[in-house]
Amino acid sequence: MTEFDYLKIAKWALIVLVAGFIGQFGKSLAKHFMEKTRLKKKSLAGKTEETVHTTGSSHIENKPGIKKPQPGAEQVISPEEEAKQKKKLSKVLAKQKKKESKVLEKQGNL
Repeated sequence: MTEFDYLKIAKWALIVLVAGFIGQFGKSLAKHFMEKTRLKKKSLAGKTEETVHTTGSSHIENKPGIKKPQPGAEQVISPEEEAKQKKKLSKVLAKQKKKESKVLEKQGNL
């Protein structure tokens, strides 16, 4: 007849339980970190939108490559020129948001 090695069985059962515990803990920890980064990104996006709205377009108007309309002169802008200006404006806004997020990230890491 075969004898059971109860010590080996207990050892393997313990290993499986510990592995399951570590796996479950790791999964929960990963979810926690993902939620934390999601909230951080959401709050950074909200702050940058607020700063863009509160600062107005004065920062953008001073950027090179974006044409200011002449006071008192009516300008007729072609659709292509308008598309170019919108593209430049969106690039400037994206750069500004990126710089602000880097500054906020550095402040958070200090």
